[in-house]
Amino acid sequence: MEDREDLDGTTQSTAGGLVRLASVIAGLAREGAIDTRFAAKLSKRLDKEARRVSTGGAEPLDESEQAALFGALGELDLALRQHDAASLVEANARLRESEGAPGKRRKSKKNDDA
Repeated sequence: MEDREDLDGTTQSTAGGLVRLASVIAGLAREGAIDTRFAAKLSKRLDKEARRVSTGGAEPLDESEQAALFGALGELDLALRQHDAASLVEANARLRESEGAPGKRRKSKKNDDA
């Protein structure tokens, strides 16, 4: 029900403002200046506001404004995914370092059976 309340009524946000905000958040996430979980929450809220602006704004958005708006949101999503992927790679590398370098790899069962 909260989502419906968020989508009801008019908004003073503009497509240009949301594009700029999404770009700033994406930059901060790429730099690691804000937590990606927090950025994801902001992204979700920005998406809701973008839907409000695109459907119920004072002036309807033209195709280029809509493309820019949803493109910026896509760029934010991509930045979050890339940062999270990089974090996973770093964590995996640290895990391998902490386990120590194994002397010899074990053969898989497929190689043993052949």
